[in-house]
Amino acid sequence: GALKMAHVGISIVSVPDLEAKQREALKGMSSTKEDKKTAKRKSKKKVHSAKKRSLEESLRALAEAEEELNFVALGDASIASPFTSRTMSIKCTKDILQRGRCTLVTMLQIYKILGVNCLVNALVLTRLHMVGVKQGDRQLTVVGLVVAALFYFITRGQPLPSLSPKRPPSSVLCKQTLLSIIMQFGVHFACIMAVTHLSTLHLDPDDPSLVPDGPFNPNILNTATFIVTVLATVNTFVVNYRGRPYMQNLSENKLMLRSVQICYVT
Repeated sequence: GALKMAHVGISIVSVPDLEAKQREALKGMSSTKEDKKTAKRKSKKKVHSAKKRSLEESLRALAEAEEELNFVALGDASIASPFTSRTMSIKCTKDILQRGRCTLVTMLQIYKILGVNCLVNALVLTRLHMVGVKQGDRQLTVVGLVVAALFYFITRGQPLPSLSPKRPPSSVLCKQTLLSIIMQFGVHFACIMAVTHLSTLHLDPDDPSLVPDGPFNPNILNTATFIVTVLATVNTFVVNYRGRPYMQNLSENKLMLRSVQICYVT
């Protein structure tokens, strides 16, 4: 009944004997550390060997309790629930919430980036086809590699140690996400239309590269739209990176930050 009512079921393996053994070991470790601190304040002599022995015994008891817990048979609740915790603590619920929110925010970012990039690529290809120009295989390969690398690095963001009281959006179809996609595409639309219009003014009508079914030949329109496409793609990743309060900021995700800097420099 509890699993049916809950949004996410978590099964916690509870063994009273092992829990008591683990609590005693943790209590012994904390008392030993306190004794060490008081001994350091009182004198600069080494800690007595008995205190070291008690610390080693506490660590050994804690390791034995964790090892015995791995051999405990799982019950029906562990089979029915999506998550099973062997830590004998409800701290696992916080970990699941933190990582779940980080995953949700990451997926929302990916959907927003895909939406904006698809609109940008459709607009660029339409403008090129109207003039009879097409993109080269090398250009498409470079853009594909950049997008694949940035998508990989954006998933490397880690959740924050503290849980935010504010909930992230639960769906990609919310008003905030749709409005953001429309506004971003509006900015890219204006830039692409301006660049293509200025580039078209410098095209030679007798240029052989203006044949739609002919071989690929680079020209000023093709080059300008390629640069704008790459720049718009990188800007889309930077703008849509969410960061705090659910995951690391862009400055903390070093792989993502370095890759974006390399794209801007090159």
